Amino acid sequence: MSAFSIVVAADQASGIGLKGGLPWRLRKDMAFFANVTSTVPATTTSTTHSSSDIQRVNACIMGRRTWESIPAKFRPLVNRFNVIVSRDPHYLDDKPEKNNPMVALATSFQSALELAETYQRPRQATETTSPSGSAILIERVFLIGGGQLYTEGIESAACQHIFLTRIHTTVECDAFFPAIQESDYTVLPSKDAHSFLQNYVQDSIEEGTIVEGAYHYEYTVYNRI
Repeated sequence: MSAFSIVVAADQASGIGLKGGLPWRLRKDMAFFANVTSTVPATTTSTTHSSSDIQRVNACIMGRRTWESIPAKFRPLVNRFNVIVSRDPHYLDDKPEKNNPMVALATSFQSALELAETYQRPRQATETTSPSGSAILIERVFLIGGGQLYTEGIESAACQHIFLTRIHTTVECDAFFPAIQESDYTVLPSKDAHSFLQNYVQDSIEEGTIVEGAYHYEYTVYNRI
């Protein structure tokens, strides 16, 4: 099974959503999300294909409602392999993304991880091609919502990291992130989290509390024990 990481923003009461969308709009956090989920590590397992034959990308697994909450003009998430989890095996049949090679459908979280794993095997890399004509090879796998999948994902031994943007207030929410068990995960001290994130995305990350409008928040990292 593919190892994966969770990416989420939550308020102090672990609220993550309201009426199918985000209860806040944080430009810097959206950029952070894109950076984390898009950055492909500099080193990778060697393959039998030349680098020009392969498009190395990360995968984002999400529930149907999370997919639908993304504005149409931003779907699919660019430079990422989008996996939608829906119990309806025909969900994409009447959607414009049906034949997009960067979009796939899975009927369960387990099958989504198994699908991602097939694209992580170098010998499978030529079976599907990206819009650029290159074979797709998945490097990192992320779970980006929603609440039901987060509950399933956080309990999985395959979850390595939780990248949690902690918003230092409480707002009205009707969807919540599950409790992070101290027996399963340890939170990194602030400076260690900052260093870890900068190494992870190979770029600078704003440190400490970020102020954006009426919101104060910070990036935190939980590692599986």
